Amino acid sequence: MKLEIRKNRLLNYWKGIAIANISFIAFLSMIYFVENNDGNIIFENFEMAVSIVNTVVRAIFIIFTAVIITKLVIDEYKDKSIGLMFTYPIKRKKIMASKLIIIVMFTFVNVLFSTLFISGLIYLGDGLFNIIPGEIERAELLRQILIIFLYALATAGLSLIPIFFGMLRKSAPATIVSSIFLASFTGSTGNNFNMFSIIAIPISLALIGIFIGWMSIRNIEKVDTL
Repeated sequence: MKLEIRKNRLLNYWKGIAIANISFIAFLSMIYFVENNDGNIIFENFEMAVSIVNTVVRAIFIIFTAVIITKLVIDEYKDKSIGLMFTYPIKRKKIMASKLIIIVMFTFVNVLFSTLFISGLIYLGDGLFNIIPGEIERAELLRQILIIFLYALATAGLSLIPIFFGMLRKSAPATIVSSIFLASFTGSTGNNFNMFSIIAIPISLALIGIFIGWMSIRNIEKVDTL
């Protein structure tokens, strides 16, 4: 895993992650001040605020992770450099498993950190500018932290789904496009309901993603990957 991280310079992605978070914070701030000047309330309660942050952060990192999938998996199959890695005295399954673990951990850590960070800023901002009507109870705060953690886990699992589409033709565009569709599908909202409103749905999608990841490496020792 350390070799993969160094080889693909994954730690350098922190700049893009920081830009994404700052851009979202700036966007939320702009909307707040515009709506506040018009006498409107942007967030009805803290749950609504966290839900919006969750939805946007999830969409950002599902697509972001698809870029990582392309770099770690799809491109190496496409340019056949994966064959060189398979000559190492390490089992193919272990090599591929390390890639999938990196992908899952990248998504989980960044979704969890970004959602907690931005939601935390909203909580602190509420103390200064009264962003949210009423008081945020401690029990509600703890409940939302738990929800953020569970949704980060679910997003980490379902972020593997684009691998299936990318591996069909070893196509980077297919990987990215499928991630955009997945982000839109899980983030679509109607009548105050979205795909993540019921925890069973994201958990099911996460399990599908994990299953896809497992299927992608299950027979890797026996098949001609090139």
